[in-house]
Amino acid sequence: MLRKINLIVKLLFLQLSARSQNVPFEKINFSNPLQSEIDSIIHEQVKAFFKKTKAPGLIIGISKNGEKKFYSYGVADSVSKQSFSPQTVFEIGSITKTFTANLLFQLEQQKIVNINNSIVSYLPTQFKNDSILEKITLVSLAIQSSGLPRLPDNFDKIKEYTLMQPYQFYKREHLYSFLKSIRKNNPGSYAYSNLGFGLLSTIIENATAMSFESLLNNAIFQPLQMDDTYIGSKKKASDSATGYFYGNPAAYWEFDCLAGAGAIKSTATDILKYLDAHIETNIENFSLAARLVTQPVKSISPNMQICYGWHTLEDLKHRVFWHNGGTYGFCSFAAFEPSTKTSLVLAANAFNINPALDKLATDILILLMGGDAEQ
Repeated sequence: MLRKINLIVKLLFLQLSARSQNVPFEKINFSNPLQSEIDSIIHEQVKAFFKKTKAPGLIIGISKNGEKKFYSYGVADSVSKQSFSPQTVFEIGSITKTFTANLLFQLEQQKIVNINNSIVSYLPTQFKNDSILEKITLVSLAIQSSGLPRLPDNFDKIKEYTLMQPYQFYKREHLYSFLKSIRKNNPGSYAYSNLGFGLLSTIIENATAMSFESLLNNAIFQPLQMDDTYIGSKKKASDSATGYFYGNPAAYWEFDCLAGAGAIKSTATDILKYLDAHIETNIENFSLAARLVTQPVKSISPNMQICYGWHTLEDLKHRVFWHNGGTYGFCSFAAFEPSTKTSLVLAANAFNINPALDKLATDILILLMGGDAEQ
């Protein structure tokens, strides 16, 4: 209890000591050429976004029928005043889950895993006769219906846990200890779980005897020429944005056994390559997996369905596949729409501004698809 109180005190201190980022929009640097009607509308939409948030900077990447456009606003780093570029690295957070799902289905096609199998098939023998875990399948993890909580209850209780690096020291031994402690679990209902997708990446590693990052490199990053996309902390790009947690610089998150939940760092250029490949690509393994992971499974609200990793928006002119992400330094949003061959990525280097970023992304999607949302 004392430890939790100390963490809360630290969090309150960070909020109270946050440096103001209220720069008038008219003084923010931007790369929007303001040459077309779409440029001007996006500029006004971004203006509304900055009125709601204190984000230092924003990058928007758009692909329409293969033609790319990028809009940068503000700064990627408040000290150097460096602007976002299409090649600036940022944390994509939970958009990582869509990569995890694609990799899972590629392994299914290679008959390395069976998505309908119980998770105990890919866990150590100590779980072999666990009647509770036997009910959880790989599919249920991928469609956020495993019954598992958002995070394990021992997540912040491990000795090495730190406020600003919550995932770094959570290892297999801690994950397995939590799984062994589960006394009841009822898969079936939608319940978003970082734990579920983190467990999925551990299972993938167990099934292949390879690291999650190596598998992603071989199956997705390299085939799609996503040269600036990675997981580990060893790769230091010269053009990396700084994330901000209540105005204070936040180190990029490092992951151990839960990497599948949100470990990827990438760029607007690379994420557009990834999104466009869901619409059209000649890379057979990726393409087949992309078709499978974007099959809607169940409705979770009147205007949204869950696929495998991806969610849909059903109340726009066309069905949109999307996922957002958030870390202590960044908020992000990625979406694609096959009918109009539209892909969109946004990232802002500030914590906890997802509602404003999601609203901006939806407004831009409506604009790009040439129609209003359904009433």
